Amino acid sequence: MKTITIFTPTYNRAYILHQLYDSLCRQTTKDFEWLIVDDGSTDETEQMIHYWILENRIVIRYYKTANGGKNRAINKGVTLSNGELFFIVDSDDYLTDNAVKLILDYWATIKDKSHYSGVCGRRMHSNGELLGGNIKSYDVIDSDNITFHYILGINADIAEIFRTDLLREHPFPVAVGEKFVPEALIWNKLTNLYPMRYFNIGIYVCEYLPDGYTCNLKRNLKQNPKGFGLYYKSMLLNKRKLPILLRIKSLLRVCQCKYYELIKKLR
Repeated sequence: MKTITIFTPTYNRAYILHQLYDSLCRQTTKDFEWLIVDDGSTDETEQMIHYWILENRIVIRYYKTANGGKNRAINKGVTLSNGELFFIVDSDDYLTDNAVKLILDYWATIKDKSHYSGVCGRRMHSNGELLGGNIKSYDVIDSDNITFHYILGINADIAEIFRTDLLREHPFPVAVGEKFVPEALIWNKLTNLYPMRYFNIGIYVCEYLPDGYTCNLKRNLKQNPKGFGLYYKSMLLNKRKLPILLRIKSLLRVCQCKYYELIKKLR
Protein backbone atom coordinates (compact mmCIF):
# COMPACT_ATOMS: atom_id res chain seq x y z
CA MET A 1 0.00 0.00 0.00
CA LYS A 2 1.34 3.43 -0.98
CA THR A 3 1.05 6.49 1.27
CA ILE A 4 -0.14 8.85 -1.47
CA THR A 5 -2.76 8.39 -4.16
CA ILE A 6 -2.04 10.82 -6.97
CA PHE A 7 -5.43 11.10 -8.60
CA THR A 8 -6.06 12.35 -12.13
CA PRO A 9 -9.52 12.77 -13.63
CA THR A 10 -9.11 13.10 -17.39
CA TYR A 11 -11.18 13.69 -20.50
CA ASN A 12 -9.62 13.73 -23.98
CA ARG A 13 -6.19 14.85 -22.79
CA ALA A 14 -4.06 12.23 -24.58
CA TYR A 15 -2.18 15.08 -26.28
CA ILE A 16 -0.72 16.35 -22.99
CA LEU A 17 -1.09 13.63 -20.34
CA HIS A 18 2.41 12.31 -21.09
CA GLN A 19 4.03 15.26 -19.30
CA LEU A 20 2.36 14.26 -16.03
CA TYR A 21 3.35 10.62 -16.55
CA ASP A 22 6.97 11.63 -17.21
CA SER A 23 7.05 13.78 -14.06
CA LEU A 24 5.73 10.89 -11.97
CA CYS A 25 8.39 8.57 -13.37
CA ARG A 26 11.01 11.14 -12.30
CA GLN A 27 9.85 11.29 -8.67
CA THR A 28 12.71 10.83 -6.22
CA THR A 29 10.38 8.83 -3.96
CA LYS A 30 8.00 6.22 -5.36
CA ASP A 31 5.70 5.90 -2.35
CA PHE A 32 2.60 6.65 -4.43
CA GLU A 33 0.08 5.15 -6.80
CA TRP A 34 -1.27 6.95 -9.86
CA LEU A 35 -5.02 6.48 -9.98
CA ILE A 36 -6.72 7.64 -13.18
CA VAL A 37 -10.45 7.95 -13.76
CA ASP A 38 -11.09 8.45 -17.46
CA ASP A 39 -14.31 10.45 -17.70
CA GLY A 40 -15.44 8.97 -21.02
CA SER A 41 -12.54 10.00 -23.29
CA THR A 42 -12.95 9.35 -27.01
CA ASP A 43 -9.31 9.93 -27.96
CA GLU A 44 -6.28 7.61 -27.49
CA THR A 45 -6.14 8.02 -23.70
CA GLU A 46 -7.05 4.40 -22.89
CA GLN A 47 -4.51 2.81 -25.24
CA MET A 48 -1.77 5.16 -24.09
CA ILE A 49 -2.31 4.44 -20.40
CA HIS A 50 -2.43 0.67 -20.96
CA TYR A 51 0.97 0.98 -22.66
CA TRP A 52 2.33 2.84 -19.62
CA ILE A 53 0.95 0.14 -17.32
CA LEU A 54 2.89 -2.45 -19.33
CA GLU A 55 6.05 -0.35 -18.97
CA ASN A 56 5.72 -0.90 -15.19
CA ARG A 57 7.78 2.16 -14.23
CA ILE A 58 5.27 3.29 -11.59
CA VAL A 59 2.09 1.88 -10.04
CA ILE A 60 -0.85 2.87 -12.27
CA ARG A 61 -4.52 2.01 -11.78
CA TYR A 62 -6.91 3.00 -14.58
CA TYR A 63 -10.71 3.09 -14.64
CA LYS A 64 -12.99 4.33 -17.40
CA THR A 65 -16.47 5.69 -16.70
CA ALA A 66 -19.25 7.39 -18.60
CA ASN A 67 -18.80 11.15 -18.80
CA GLY A 68 -20.14 12.63 -15.59
CA GLY A 69 -17.87 15.54 -14.72
CA LYS A 70 -14.98 16.14 -12.36
CA ASN A 71 -16.89 15.97 -9.06
CA ARG A 72 -18.24 12.50 -9.85
CA ALA A 73 -14.78 11.40 -10.99
CA ILE A 74 -13.25 12.60 -7.71
CA ASN A 75 -15.88 10.76 -5.66
CA LYS A 76 -15.13 7.61 -7.67
CA GLY A 77 -11.41 8.07 -7.17
CA VAL A 78 -11.75 8.51 -3.43
CA THR A 79 -13.67 5.23 -3.12
CA LEU A 80 -10.97 3.44 -5.16
CA SER A 81 -7.97 5.02 -3.44
CA ASN A 82 -5.48 2.87 -1.54
CA GLY A 83 -3.49 5.82 -0.20
CA GLU A 84 -3.58 7.53 3.18
CA LEU A 85 -3.35 10.88 1.37
CA PHE A 86 -5.21 11.95 -1.77
CA PHE A 87 -3.62 14.42 -4.19
CA ILE A 88 -5.59 15.63 -7.21
CA VAL A 89 -3.31 16.48 -10.13
CA ASP A 90 -5.17 17.56 -13.25
CA SER A 91 -4.37 15.96 -16.59
CA ASP A 92 -2.86 19.15 -18.06
CA ASP A 93 -0.51 19.70 -15.12
CA TYR A 94 2.53 17.92 -13.66
CA LEU A 95 4.73 17.75 -10.56
CA THR A 96 8.24 18.80 -9.65
CA ASP A 97 10.63 15.87 -9.35
CA ASN A 98 10.70 16.06 -5.54
CA ALA A 99 7.00 16.75 -4.98
CA VAL A 100 6.15 13.37 -3.43
CA LYS A 101 9.18 13.53 -1.12
CA LEU A 102 8.25 17.02 0.08
CA ILE A 103 4.66 15.96 0.76
CA LEU A 104 5.82 12.96 2.77
CA ASP A 105 8.42 15.01 4.65
CA TYR A 106 5.92 17.66 5.75
CA TRP A 107 3.26 15.06 6.55
CA ALA A 108 5.82 13.35 8.81
CA THR A 109 6.27 16.58 10.82
CA ILE A 110 2.68 16.28 12.08
CA LYS A 111 2.58 14.17 15.23
CA ASP A 112 -1.18 13.78 15.63
CA LYS A 113 -2.35 13.35 12.05
CA SER A 114 -5.96 12.77 13.11
CA HIS A 115 -6.18 16.48 13.96
CA TYR A 116 -5.10 17.68 10.51
CA SER A 117 -6.85 17.58 7.16
CA GLY A 118 -3.59 17.29 5.21
CA VAL A 119 -0.69 19.31 3.84
CA CYS A 120 -0.41 21.88 1.09
CA GLY A 121 2.36 23.17 -1.19
CA ARG A 122 2.46 25.85 -3.89
CA ARG A 123 1.58 25.91 -7.58
CA MET A 124 4.07 27.29 -10.05
CA HIS A 125 4.68 28.04 -13.72
CA SER A 126 6.97 25.86 -15.80
CA ASN A 127 9.63 28.61 -15.60
CA GLY A 128 9.78 28.13 -11.82
CA GLU A 129 7.83 31.26 -10.92
CA LEU A 130 5.41 30.65 -8.04
CA LEU A 131 1.78 31.55 -8.76
CA GLY A 132 1.00 34.45 -6.48
CA GLY A 133 4.62 35.52 -6.40
CA ASN A 134 7.45 35.09 -3.92
CA ILE A 135 5.56 35.29 -0.63
CA LYS A 136 7.80 35.68 2.43
CA SER A 137 5.14 35.88 5.15
CA TYR A 138 5.37 32.15 5.95
CA ASP A 139 7.56 29.08 5.59
CA VAL A 140 5.18 26.69 7.32
CA ILE A 141 1.80 27.64 8.75
CA ASP A 142 -1.16 25.71 10.17
CA SER A 143 -4.45 27.25 9.11
CA ASP A 144 -7.78 26.75 7.43
CA ASN A 145 -8.37 27.71 3.80
CA ILE A 146 -10.53 30.76 4.46
CA THR A 147 -8.20 32.26 7.07
CA PHE A 148 -5.13 31.56 4.93
CA HIS A 149 -6.48 33.32 1.83
CA TYR A 150 -8.96 35.94 3.01
CA ILE A 151 -8.04 36.87 6.58
CA LEU A 152 -4.25 36.51 6.50
CA GLY A 153 -4.39 37.68 2.89
CA ILE A 154 -1.88 35.18 1.51
CA ASN A 155 -2.36 35.35 -2.25
CA ALA A 156 -0.77 31.99 -3.05
CA ASP A 157 -2.11 29.51 -5.60
CA ILE A 158 -1.94 26.27 -3.66
CA ALA A 159 -1.91 22.51 -4.20
CA GLU A 160 -3.81 20.63 -1.48
CA ILE A 161 -3.22 17.04 -0.37
CA PHE A 162 -6.00 15.71 1.88
CA ARG A 163 -6.51 12.71 4.11
CA THR A 164 -8.43 10.14 2.09
CA ASP A 165 -10.63 9.12 4.99
CA LEU A 166 -11.93 12.69 5.34
CA LEU A 167 -12.78 12.85 1.65
CA ARG A 168 -14.73 9.61 2.00
CA GLU A 169 -16.72 11.15 4.86
CA HIS A 170 -17.40 14.36 2.89
CA PRO A 171 -17.97 13.54 -0.82
CA PHE A 172 -18.73 16.13 -3.46
CA PRO A 173 -22.45 16.83 -3.97
CA VAL A 174 -23.89 15.71 -7.29
CA ALA A 175 -26.62 17.70 -9.02
CA VAL A 176 -28.82 16.15 -11.71
CA GLY A 177 -27.96 17.61 -15.10
CA GLU A 178 -24.73 19.20 -13.90
CA LYS A 179 -21.09 18.09 -14.08
CA PHE A 180 -19.12 20.51 -11.92
CA VAL A 181 -18.87 21.74 -8.34
CA PRO A 182 -16.02 24.05 -7.26
CA GLU A 183 -13.48 22.01 -5.29
CA ALA A 184 -13.16 24.83 -2.76
CA LEU A 185 -16.63 23.90 -1.46
CA ILE A 186 -15.17 20.74 0.10
CA TRP A 187 -11.68 22.11 0.77
CA ASN A 188 -13.11 24.94 2.89
CA LYS A 189 -15.35 22.50 4.74
CA LEU A 190 -12.52 20.08 5.57
CA THR A 191 -10.04 22.75 6.69
CA ASN A 192 -12.73 24.30 8.89
CA LEU A 193 -12.94 20.91 10.64
CA TYR A 194 -9.19 20.32 10.84
CA PRO A 195 -6.32 22.69 9.98
CA MET A 196 -3.97 22.07 7.09
CA ARG A 197 -0.18 22.44 7.20
CA TYR A 198 0.84 24.84 4.42
CA PHE A 199 4.46 24.89 3.21
CA ASN A 200 5.84 27.59 0.97
CA ILE A 201 7.52 25.47 -1.73
CA GLY A 202 6.42 24.85 -5.30
CA ILE A 203 5.43 21.26 -6.07
CA TYR A 204 2.71 21.55 -8.73
CA VAL A 205 3.39 22.92 -12.22
CA CYS A 206 0.43 24.30 -14.15
CA GLU A 207 -0.38 26.43 -17.16
CA TYR A 208 -4.04 27.33 -17.54
CA LEU A 209 -5.09 25.98 -20.95
CA PRO A 210 -7.96 27.28 -23.11
CA ASP A 211 -9.92 24.03 -22.60
CA GLY A 212 -9.50 24.06 -18.81
CA TYR A 213 -12.06 24.87 -16.11
CA THR A 214 -10.28 28.03 -14.95
CA CYS A 215 -10.40 29.64 -18.40
CA ASN A 216 -14.10 28.79 -18.78
CA LEU A 217 -15.48 29.96 -15.44
CA LYS A 218 -18.41 31.96 -16.84
CA ARG A 219 -19.54 29.13 -19.11
CA ASN A 220 -19.19 26.58 -16.29
CA LEU A 221 -21.25 28.76 -13.96
CA LYS A 222 -24.05 28.95 -16.52
CA GLN A 223 -23.98 25.19 -17.07
CA ASN A 224 -23.67 24.27 -13.37
CA PRO A 225 -25.59 26.89 -11.35
CA LYS A 226 -26.60 24.46 -8.56
CA GLY A 227 -23.01 23.40 -7.92
CA PHE A 228 -21.67 26.95 -7.94
CA GLY A 229 -24.64 28.10 -5.87
CA LEU A 230 -23.71 25.61 -3.14
CA TYR A 231 -20.17 26.97 -3.10
CA TYR A 232 -21.15 30.64 -2.86
CA LYS A 233 -23.77 29.89 -0.19
CA SER A 234 -21.10 28.10 1.82
CA MET A 235 -18.93 31.22 1.62
CA LEU A 236 -21.76 33.33 3.02
CA LEU A 237 -22.42 30.85 5.83
CA ASN A 238 -18.78 30.13 6.67
CA LYS A 239 -18.05 30.37 10.38
CA ARG A 240 -14.98 32.51 9.66
CA LYS A 241 -15.66 36.25 9.48
CA LEU A 242 -15.08 36.99 5.82
CA PRO A 243 -14.26 40.48 4.50
CA ILE A 244 -17.38 42.43 3.61
CA LEU A 245 -16.48 42.74 -0.08
CA LEU A 246 -16.14 38.97 -0.33
CA ARG A 247 -19.54 38.50 1.31
CA ILE A 248 -21.12 40.95 -1.13
CA LYS A 249 -19.47 39.20 -4.09
CA SER A 250 -20.68 35.82 -2.82
CA LEU A 251 -24.22 37.13 -2.38
CA LEU A 252 -24.25 38.50 -5.92
CA ARG A 253 -22.96 35.16 -7.22
CA VAL A 254 -25.73 33.32 -5.37
CA CYS A 255 -28.29 35.53 -7.10
CA GLN A 256 -26.57 34.95 -10.43
CA CYS A 257 -26.67 31.18 -9.90
CA LYS A 258 -30.37 31.33 -9.05
CA TYR A 259 -30.98 33.25 -12.28
CA TYR A 260 -29.08 30.71 -14.39
CA GLU A 261 -30.86 27.86 -12.62
CA LEU A 262 -34.23 29.42 -13.49
CA ILE A 263 -33.18 29.90 -17.13
CA LYS A 264 -32.22 26.21 -17.37
CA LYS A 265 -35.60 25.16 -15.99
CA LEU A 266 -37.45 27.31 -18.53
CA ARG A 267 -35.61 25.84 -21.53
